[in-house]
Amino acid sequence: MSAKRRMLHLFAWSGTVKRAVFGPKPKLVGVRRVQPAKVRSLGFVVALAGACVWLGTARVAGSAYSIVDLGDPVGLFAQARAINEHGQVVGLYLTTVAGNEVQRAVTWHAGGMSELGTLGGFNSRAVVINSQGTIAGWAQDNDDYARPVLWQGGMVMELPTLGGSQGTAWGLNDAGVAVGNTESGAGDFHATLWSNDGVKDLGTLGGSYSVAYDVNTSGIVVGSALDDANRERAVVWEGDVPVDLGALSAGNWTTARGINDQGQIILWGKPADAPANRAALWSGEFQDPVITLGTFGGTESWAYGLNNHGFVVGWAGREDETYHAFVWDGTTMTDLGTLGGLYSSAYDINDQGVIVGFAQDAAGVTRAVAWVPVPEPGRFSLLALGTFVLWVMRQRQL
Repeated sequence: MSAKRRMLHLFAWSGTVKRAVFGPKPKLVGVRRVQPAKVRSLGFVVALAGACVWLGTARVAGSAYSIVDLGDPVGLFAQARAINEHGQVVGLYLTTVAGNEVQRAVTWHAGGMSELGTLGGFNSRAVVINSQGTIAGWAQDNDDYARPVLWQGGMVMELPTLGGSQGTAWGLNDAGVAVGNTESGAGDFHATLWSNDGVKDLGTLGGSYSVAYDVNTSGIVVGSALDDANRERAVVWEGDVPVDLGALSAGNWTTARGINDQGQIILWGKPADAPANRAALWSGEFQDPVITLGTFGGTESWAYGLNNHGFVVGWAGREDETYHAFVWDGTTMTDLGTLGGLYSSAYDINDQGVIVGFAQDAAGVTRAVAWVPVPEPGRFSLLALGTFVLWVMRQRQL
């Protein structure tokens, strides 16, 4: 995969911020803070868990989930990329500025949907959110470079790169350690770690490229890197040393996409017994085999998120060459369906089991959605349900 193609992949399609703890005021070394343009509250209340019960949203056939269209004011294209434990959702939508179609980072929350701002450029994307509401991703500056950023307390905070002009932040753990991918002064893109000690190059496996996608509360980082033969390999960093996971279970794993607090890791790559790329889950223990998650009759599947219960979400190919969002619960892969269109994908799942992603509607428009578990007696706390009911009631009063 060329460097250009990798960056297009990073900025176009892929992305978990955990809780950011920087003390009373963020002190990341080299951070530039920018006051965003006035945020527009769009008046949509996201009532995720429990909303399906009172609003009659569509039940996914053959599953214990209902699908909720999160809505956007333009209706061109929207994706939900991450959800925290409070039901706040982040992602992007397409809108028009000065006659140009642009993508903007947004958050769906109890007060509505809001744009998050940029660094002076046109485009931005939010890919992760923590339980405190801190959001990470990228935003363009005045020179149209995509820069790694955090959105926190109404401010856009630019994170330093490794000397180059571009990058993105993909993950953030409870200790305030951020990870991502930025350009070096030499023009290569390397996995990057930000902490109160500054910015660090996590290195590669001997090649010119690497990216860090996620970091758990223990500080273990996962991603991918090129080796000295220019092969892309799944990598885990425990400390400063990258460990090649590419040959686990005799497979060819190219990316470690996420890690939970139990140390379970989701992988992309080609298992030894499959004809194409498959989503997979590994326990994090080298004596344990990699679990391949399969498809819905197609050739490929990709995993993007997992929670602390080991549930995995992503998309899987179908026999008709379309793909649908899935959730894997440890034994079964469930097709989460669409809004009547051909395609859907899931990107994140919180510990309450609420899933976010996108689904096409019958007109072929890509919509930001949430898949909400249908409550069973004793399954969810009454407090959580009561909170979401209040959100629904507020929406009906708007």
